[in-house]
Amino acid sequence: MKKKTRILYGIESAGGGSLKHLVYLTTKLNREIFEIAVIYSNARGEDILNQLNEMKNRGVNLIHLPMSRSIHLIKDLKSLIFLIRFINKSEFDIVHAHSSKAGFLFRLAAYLNGVEKIFYTPHCFYFQGVKGIKKRIFCFFERILVKISTQIIVSQNEFKAAIDNKISNSSKLSVINNAIYFEDHRTNFKVHQKYAKYNIKKESFVVGAIGRLAHQKDWETYIFAANEVLKKHPKTVFLIVGSGEQEGELRRLILELGLNSKIILTGYIKDIHNIYGMMDIFVSTSLWEGLPYVFLEAMQYKKPIVATNSSHQDLNFNDDNAFLCPIKDYKYISNKIISLIENKQLVKQMGDKGRELLERKYSFERFVKKHEELYCN
Repeated sequence: MKKKTRILYGIESAGGGSLKHLVYLTTKLNREIFEIAVIYSNARGEDILNQLNEMKNRGVNLIHLPMSRSIHLIKDLKSLIFLIRFINKSEFDIVHAHSSKAGFLFRLAAYLNGVEKIFYTPHCFYFQGVKGIKKRIFCFFERILVKISTQIIVSQNEFKAAIDNKISNSSKLSVINNAIYFEDHRTNFKVHQKYAKYNIKKESFVVGAIGRLAHQKDWETYIFAANEVLKKHPKTVFLIVGSGEQEGELRRLILELGLNSKIILTGYIKDIHNIYGMMDIFVSTSLWEGLPYVFLEAMQYKKPIVATNSSHQDLNFNDDNAFLCPIKDYKYISNKIISLIENKQLVKQMGDKGRELLERKYSFERFVKKHEELYCN
């Protein structure tokens, strides 16, 4: 019997799209070929346990290693020493790191152990969200780590960011766009329960946004855009779905603007399918992104997207399926939302086009197959 290829995945940000990506990958790879282990860090968010259990139930070996999200020399050194020892005794054929902190620690530990194949998926390069000297420092370290990496797996906009910032030439970059597994996204909604829970009238136009309540998502711009829209269309309702460190300050801002009955912070929601069922359109005001899973989910449910053109999103979308807006320009964003509120036919047309794009360009089978090809070559 042929020996299986042993893969170690590493992820610090145990939550959000990066964990969803890893769950899709580890549970759908050919288990006759690959033996899989995942080292993850402290779980953030209520949905993490279910996703970890999904991997565990598929025979994935899970190892918990506390890692500091920010730079912390002592904690990072302890994590690195653990990884060096763990990889040394476990004899992995492949190490694949996900997100910035794991990208540094796991690649270095794998290199020091002489692992033959080292992969990295950034889920948006960290330098894409910073400027000045900080950006130059992170670019410098990325250029060094590229030299010890077999391949960097990126979305189209991350590919452009890597080339523009001279992180690597194209030979070290493999474009594999995110994808969603359609069976995970039911179309049988029980949305009436959600309307009642949040006291939303059926005739209301519902604008939705989903994500961690953190600086990257620029929720302030979303709230200011909502304020502009409500001046013209006061029956509109805005949802903010997610949890995070900014919840308190966002609630205060909403209260200051007198919008607490019009902008609803739902917190974490497990049955996210029903939330998409309530939405008329999906909005993202992020300062930087890779190709977020919430975009793909919105397309799955035929929801038009209004989003900031952060990190070259124009490589993924055009006016047929999404409105791309300047970062932090809440008036521009509000005008695009208003144009959809006032044109129901355009809402349907853009939603249909988005679904067509998803099925054509973001194939789940291609997502899995391309990873398997990289691992086996």
